[in-house]
Amino acid sequence: MTRVRGESVSPGVAVGQVHLRGFDAQAAGRRIAADEVEAELNRLREALQKSRTQIEEIKQKQASGLGEAELRIFDSHLAYLADAMFVTEIEAQVIKERLPVGDAVQLVFAKYDRIFQLVESDLLRRRASDLRDVATRLQRNLEAETVRGAPAPTGPYILAARKLTTADMFGLDNEKVEAIVAEEGGMSSHAAILARSMGIPTVTGIRDLPRLLRSGDLVILDATAGELVTAPDDSALAEATAAVQRWKASKAQAPEPVAADQHQTRDGTPVRLLGSCGSAGEAELVGTFGMEGIGLFRTELQFLAGKERPSEDTLVAAYRQVVAGQRGRPLSFRLLDVTAATREGTSSHQERNPAMGSRGVRGLLADRDLLRMQLRAILRAGAGATALSLLVPFVTGIADLQRVKAAVLEERVALTKAKVPCVADLPIAPVIEVPAAAMQLAALLVESDFAVIAIDDLQAHLLAADRDNAAVREYHEMVHPAVFELLARMAKDGERRGKPLVLFGESAADPVRMPFYLGVGYRSFSIAPVRLRGVLKVLARYSVEECRKLAARILEAPRALDVQKVLVNVETG
Repeated sequence: MTRVRGESVSPGVAVGQVHLRGFDAQAAGRRIAADEVEAELNRLREALQKSRTQIEEIKQKQASGLGEAELRIFDSHLAYLADAMFVTEIEAQVIKERLPVGDAVQLVFAKYDRIFQLVESDLLRRRASDLRDVATRLQRNLEAETVRGAPAPTGPYILAARKLTTADMFGLDNEKVEAIVAEEGGMSSHAAILARSMGIPTVTGIRDLPRLLRSGDLVILDATAGELVTAPDDSALAEATAAVQRWKASKAQAPEPVAADQHQTRDGTPVRLLGSCGSAGEAELVGTFGMEGIGLFRTELQFLAGKERPSEDTLVAAYRQVVAGQRGRPLSFRLLDVTAATREGTSSHQERNPAMGSRGVRGLLADRDLLRMQLRAILRAGAGATALSLLVPFVTGIADLQRVKAAVLEERVALTKAKVPCVADLPIAPVIEVPAAAMQLAALLVESDFAVIAIDDLQAHLLAADRDNAAVREYHEMVHPAVFELLARMAKDGERRGKPLVLFGESAADPVRMPFYLGVGYRSFSIAPVRLRGVLKVLARYSVEECRKLAARILEAPRALDVQKVLVNVETG
């Protein structure tokens, strides 16, 4: 029995036979005869039409379960299938190079995939993901063969793929994919968004899957823990099967919400648990799970789901749906946090390192029309709301906040003069993810009503380790003393200023680190709704005094290894 760790994209547990796809799809190099060209072109046209029909059927079938923005993902796939440029290039490979149509599809899409990956643009990488999905679906419809000679599965199975794609998520013959494990695919791809929205357990970042697995192998995928178990023994199988039943039962019925006044440590200290989400579907879970509101709502999906920039009215309609769903609970919209190429929708604004370039508030301040449009949409959508707030991403200094505050004031005055209903009061807070902002938090709190600390991004920037880069994952996951020292310092700054701080991100719900957060003074957390139960279990185990003692030991530890030793005791305690 072997356990392999990857990155959890969508939580859940699955047990079943694995089916490998996409590992043997290499161009064969065969050339077709001249009299075969027309037949190959007909195969392409039939596959294109079949792919369009499948996507339309999937979109219709999922219309009641997915939000408008998620459904727009399928529209972008339909647009690629109708894109004359891509279809013409595929046809040219068949006509001029005499390639079989399956090889032609692979070569054309591989070319664009390489181009999109080289430009280091979040938008183009997402478009590469969409193109990959389209190419995969085309190839699945063109090929009758199965991977590695294994028979196609006749029932539910766990998909093992090279890359996470929607084409595999929505099986060609009745959605039989129970769970997905992939070598590549990030948290922000369209396939990942849909996996979370549909509740498909998904893990990525596990290399050399063909070496680890063969089609037909029985495996366990614990996507909540980000773990793949191969050749499980009887004991592990029995335990995992029970976990699957519990997980499916929790999906089938709404969980019993835990009242907010029960969100507390063992000694009765109140803890504020808010939800983090990026779609209307995820936002509904906040109320279902009994959380106190939305601590951070990501607004990027509306901009990434289609090729065109959404209109102000489109944004207003989407935001109103989220506001109405919260029924007066607190809700914080984070302004658009994307790179220059994403905002423009072209590759003409390439940056060498977009993650540290014109993104977040920097890009919004440079694109005045976009900033003003999103501010107006939020102000209009919040008309009548009393617990709405605005989060400013990628803040570096006080000037960033001041300029956004001035823009909010100007847009509110303009809307009021035009007699357009809008929110009366909109508290503004920075998202702390840049180390410079973390070091200057006390000054930033003078200009803001509260602050949100994005632990994962802050740690990535502090340790210079991209969390989506498997090559440096161990650095990002390192329990470096500097990370804990900085978190403790910020907690003191918040206490001195009398301003609340909200911890946000996957690490904010880490049960091993939670006692440290509580020990240094954090009392508000914005976490994925599905992580709520785990956090409540940790809260029930510890008193604040115990957390303070544990935090003191961590802050005294000089090395990452020493910190790890303290945290191991938390995990096994």
